[in-house]
Amino acid sequence: MDQGATNCSDSGANQTVSACTQLDAFGQHLERIYLMLMPCIFFTASAIGVVGVIGNILNILVFAKLGFAETINISYVALAVSDLFCVLSTMASAFIFTPAMQALLQYYRVQVDLPRFANFTCILPQTAFSRTTAFLTAWISLERCLCVLFPTRVRLIITRRVTKMVVFAMFVLGCIPAVIVYFTMETGWSFDPATNTTILLIYHSFKNGNNVYHSISTILYNAVYPVLSWIMVTTCTIFLVTKLKNSAKWRKANAHIDSDPNQGKARRSETRITKTVVMIACVFIVCSLPISLQNLVSLAFRHVYSTYGSLRPLFVVNTGFAVVFSEINSSLNIIFYLISGAKFRITLKQMFFKK
Repeated sequence: MDQGATNCSDSGANQTVSACTQLDAFGQHLERIYLMLMPCIFFTASAIGVVGVIGNILNILVFAKLGFAETINISYVALAVSDLFCVLSTMASAFIFTPAMQALLQYYRVQVDLPRFANFTCILPQTAFSRTTAFLTAWISLERCLCVLFPTRVRLIITRRVTKMVVFAMFVLGCIPAVIVYFTMETGWSFDPATNTTILLIYHSFKNGNNVYHSISTILYNAVYPVLSWIMVTTCTIFLVTKLKNSAKWRKANAHIDSDPNQGKARRSETRITKTVVMIACVFIVCSLPISLQNLVSLAFRHVYSTYGSLRPLFVVNTGFAVVFSEINSSLNIIFYLISGAKFRITLKQMFFKK
């Protein structure tokens, strides 16, 4: 009996060692993939970021020049500001994973866990502003839906004051969870005499019930915010696309009927704005899906699929891809304004190509 027990114990131990060896091999394979892909991902993010920074600055300048008589211009400027900070924080995280950052740390003889450092300094602000961008995209889509549903009363419903209050509230909602997370994080320094380097420690502090606030922030950023904004934008986009198709059919059926030129001009202007909003919303739907799925998975398996878990290399690589898609969403709006906005094109030319 003892011998049998010993054999069973040895067999169990061998299985455990085998499983651990396989897990270590898998972890090493993930680490190699991580080291190979991260520079490519973040150099790509830097290249896209240059376009995004220039484009969003131009958006802010042009819409400020056009003025805010139309409430949609206030929303466009707010969206450009949020996108600009989203792109800048993404570019900052890109720099952290470059050889230049490694050389800088070696020069000052500092060791730091780069994924955690990037999350602390850049990814968290990027998440805050990407969620703000999502809210603003949802608001712009909803505003356009109200314009279609209540064309004569919408100016009484959505005034400049209302738009400013909504935009301010969305920036607050988007950034407050990040502020809460920062309150639960702590940093520290430790000297390593073996390597003669200083180690920067970054960790979450769950003193005084901080874990409750951190959990709430995590749920808001990873589940509530992305799901709500994605559903709202998708619903509004489907509605707007349907209305655009119906409008095109109506214009085709009534093309032979003479109409007031002023009414026709106003109708074309409204149609162009709707098309612009639909393009912005469609890109948001496509580009926000990867990071939304990434956040939901990390929330469900946060003990292993995070910067602190055993699947950290896979988590960081997937986050890198998702952030690049989010950055693309924050960089393309100027193209849509140029395509659909006649006033935007004219104002841009007047600002930079004066005779």
